[in-house]
Amino acid sequence: MRPPHLRDSLLISGDTFHFSSTPPPDVADLRHLASDDSWRVLSCILANLQQGRFDVSRSLIGLMREKRDAEIWNACAHLLSYAAPYSVIREFEAVAESLLEPVKHSPHSRQYFCVILSCSAGVWGVPHLIRHYRRLKNREVENDVEYNISQVLEVEPGPILSGPQVLWESNGLPPPFEESTPVFLVDDYLSLIEETFQGLVSSQRLYEQEALVEGERLNIRNVAQRLLARVRTGAHPDRIEMGRMLLEATTGLNCRAFFDDSGRLKNLTAATIVEDFLERGDADRYQPGVRYFFGHRIPD
Repeated sequence: MRPPHLRDSLLISGDTFHFSSTPPPDVADLRHLASDDSWRVLSCILANLQQGRFDVSRSLIGLMREKRDAEIWNACAHLLSYAAPYSVIREFEAVAESLLEPVKHSPHSRQYFCVILSCSAGVWGVPHLIRHYRRLKNREVENDVEYNISQVLEVEPGPILSGPQVLWESNGLPPPFEESTPVFLVDDYLSLIEETFQGLVSSQRLYEQEALVEGERLNIRNVAQRLLARVRTGAHPDRIEMGRMLLEATTGLNCRAFFDDSGRLKNLTAATIVEDFLERGDADRYQPGVRYFFGHRIPD
């Protein structure tokens, strides 16, 4: 059960990477990493990550090995996505199949790896993201992962978000016995993804350890400018959530006021928060292509 200080933490429209209330004074004590209470472990990890102590992120992999709980996996996925060094995410990716094997009948389990690879945004991770997509067998999950791929490769939602084109194949029987089956042109879609990715790497001279977000080398100023345009109009709610998470994770800026208690976007309030960030010039602190968490540069 979540403790009060994590009531709305690690939730997309909640307190995300901030504690909901003041945590215990010893929350960052590393002895908590050995606790049987998953939320105590997560509290300890979050507190240390906020201070730039990134080694604790390896404990997230162990927690996901031990627990088969969706809420715990969601919390771990957020922290791995936005705060774990790529070396840790590579370790996580390396054990993907062993972690998935006990739950191989759940079509949603592999989706966690797709979310982590897309939100952590490493150029190195895109081929792994595509590999996971190839192994999905559930159209609902595939549709969600197409959003993940789009947020990495497309500056605005486009053909990658739209997914594979569909042809309807008739069974050849005359009416009223004729039935049509959808055939998804997955190979053409995968070619589109590969060509888009390789084009970005080539045109922008991207290195595999750099972060790639919305079709360009990660630039938190550009992320904030696009976020500001979207919150003013309410366009692309999923991209608003992604932009808010990335802005907050990178800077430590508290963006809880983006949403009301029911999770609805407060456009004017959100716009003011982002405008203030841009006007202060705080984006100048962050090197393009590099990931940060709460202002601390994430190693490798």
